[in-house]
Amino acid sequence: MTEEPSERLIEQRIRNRIYEILEILADCDAGVDLVGIKGYFYLFEDFVHRPSIEAGTSALSREERSVVLEIAEFLEAASETNPDFTKAEFIHSDWPGRIAPAARNARRLFLARGLFSEKIEEREPGQPAVVAAGR
Repeated sequence: MTEEPSERLIEQRIRNRIYEILEILADCDAGVDLVGIKGYFYLFEDFVHRPSIEAGTSALSREERSVVLEIAEFLEAASETNPDFTKAEFIHSDWPGRIAPAARNARRLFLARGLFSEKIEEREPGQPAVVAAGR
């Protein structure tokens, strides 16, 4: 029987998944080729539009949250430009080229703190959370 992960551990894992998606977005056209047009838009959206991120209570720092929401706005603007983009049209539009620098900046910001453990709760990457006695 496996123990269910805590909310904190889930938030840490989500932050790590967002970092992985930032790597895809930072790869510009190659990122679109890797995950396809739907993946390019929906992978990020699946993780970003969570109550904890929107409320500022996730494992993201204030700066990370800000840059992630900025990228979400970029993706929303690109989608509104043409909701029926084909992969080729999207690449030709240069939206990936406009989104990539923000994704690279976000990646650097995430790596400045490091990535969280996938198995234990941490206050900050590499700093295990103190568990109260009897918990």
